[in-house]
Amino acid sequence: MFIKYKLRSILRPVLIFLFLMSFYQVLVSGGVLPASDGVSLIQNNIVKAQRYVYDDSDRKIVMVGSSLSANLRVADIGKGVKSIALGGGSSQTGLEIVKKSNSNPPIILVEINDTISRTIDRDLVESLYNPVFYWMRQYLPILREEYRPVSVFIHSLKKGYKYNQKATKEALDSIEARNLTPELSQKAIQTTVDIQSQPLSKKDVEDIKKQAGVIRAQIAEINKNSGAKIILFDIPQESRVDAAIRRKQVRELTKKLFPSDRFEWLPPPPPREWRTNDGIHLIRSDARDFAKFLSHKLLG
Repeated sequence: MFIKYKLRSILRPVLIFLFLMSFYQVLVSGGVLPASDGVSLIQNNIVKAQRYVYDDSDRKIVMVGSSLSANLRVADIGKGVKSIALGGGSSQTGLEIVKKSNSNPPIILVEINDTISRTIDRDLVESLYNPVFYWMRQYLPILREEYRPVSVFIHSLKKGYKYNQKATKEALDSIEARNLTPELSQKAIQTTVDIQSQPLSKKDVEDIKKQAGVIRAQIAEINKNSGAKIILFDIPQESRVDAAIRRKQVRELTKKLFPSDRFEWLPPPPPREWRTNDGIHLIRSDARDFAKFLSHKLLG
């Protein structure tokens, strides 16, 4: 009797759990529940990476890089553009994900600047291709990060500003921090200028050289396996930052590490004043302008 009672007490919550999971899966598969982009930087990176791994839709261009590239909206570039640009990350992580996936994108756009001194996020890459969880997430979307109940709930509650591709430049600029809090924005820009005014240290140079070697090896392997066209690019920043010594040294160094006779570089956009809130990340309207520049150069 005791054993039967214990089995019954265990079986009931298990059946309830399975019912709830099945019901949640039906809601997800039916498109009733909206996918979340993540409620934190780390979760946003995981969502973006998982979407690339499990979404087999047509890919004309894949963009890898750091938060500078993540700041660009793929919808502004064009259809078939996917992004594995990760906040706080680097191009190496995105290239590693592409290299391990079964996808064969025709064009891979690789951000190259001082962010390449960051190493591959091994934990993220290994979590994506864990043999057990890979197949479980393949057939059970509810196990993917974008469908975590708490994240979906928070995403559904958000009623903040929604990006509008057709919004005027003035409308986009009106919500920028440089207009809402100009003092804080200028202070952030000046902090970046001060940092970029310090020349590269010996360690900085060695870190960039080492990670450049990693990227060259990744590109070689991707070219060998898929024949994808690799295009290197950088993103303009505040003019005072772009003119700083460190930024200049990084540009010169990366051009030597990735010479134009061996690697294709995207030409820089026409000269203009690019605006940011922090000296680095383009404001919405300028990010849209740069995305349109990419679209013109890559998609015609």
